[in-house]
Amino acid sequence: MAEADLETKAAAGDTEAQCSLAFLYEIGIEREQDYRKAAQYWQMAAHAGRQLAVDKLNLLLEEGKIEASWLDLVTKESPGPQPSHESRPGMEIAPKILMADEDEELREMMSDVLQQAGYRVIQALNGEEAVQKVMANPDLRLIITDVKIPKLNGLQFVKTLRRLSLAESARIIVMTAYSQPALIAEGKKLAIDSWLVKPVCQETLLETVKRLLERKNHVA
Repeated sequence: MAEADLETKAAAGDTEAQCSLAFLYEIGIEREQDYRKAAQYWQMAAHAGRQLAVDKLNLLLEEGKIEASWLDLVTKESPGPQPSHESRPGMEIAPKILMADEDEELREMMSDVLQQAGYRVIQALNGEEAVQKVMANPDLRLIITDVKIPKLNGLQFVKTLRRLSLAESARIIVMTAYSQPALIAEGKKLAIDSWLVKPVCQETLLETVKRLLERKNHVA
């Protein structure tokens, strides 16, 4: 989505657009890094009740990037936690998975495989969009990403998630044609749970997803 469109949506109260713009200014993707501008959009989303935005403002304050005054109005005016309408007591919700891959045909095919297996799947075609989708879906249980994706490659995408403390409880699978030991070692440092080398058969993908989602403790 173009930045002008994001700004229009953000001004209209769209919290996903507000969070996306905050991220873009904080990281400095295709624009100057501007922590105060990022804080402005995090503050807008925080006023609307987005806990992620409150957490991000606190993190920027701890890192000395903004002043405490940015949090004053949020503390006084933010509404309490909003009830979720996605689930009801006793109703089991299928795990939500993000699939990030530039190859549209493969991304659609693997998404269909996962959906037929009972998972909810959202898609992203580049690293920047993937981060935005993560911010908009805090209930993600698992992330699958290729290494070769535009704007932020797969490892840069994961590094961004770690830096911003996003999707900390989600499992991460890298599914890529690259199998160089140095890349895999870098993936281990980022606590990537599984590295699958393409081509990956449907059975292997489903078995890996099932195994990781059943795991109780994170293993680097």
